[in-house]
Amino acid sequence: MSRGTNLFLVFSISTVLWIITLFLSTGYVNEVAKSMPTYALILYFSYALYKVGGDLARIKDYPEEAESLQKEVQEAKRFYQQQGLKL
Repeated sequence: MSRGTNLFLVFSISTVLWIITLFLSTGYVNEVAKSMPTYALILYFSYALYKVGGDLARIKDYPEEAESLQKEVQEAKRFYQQQGLKL
């Protein structure tokens, strides 16, 4: 199954279980069930921030691209010097 299909399946099952819990429970369980979507959103955004922060912390260096960029800069400098621009 694809990632989107898995996400849809988990979301659907969670929603159905939440609705069943919300309508069939009483007392403290009902109060907890009402706040579950809020906790789910907080957990999701915490996970998203963790993933983004982790990816930013593990930025990889690409020496081949840096070398290629330096060559392009040198070519551009030569081109503009041939055109009469002083750099």
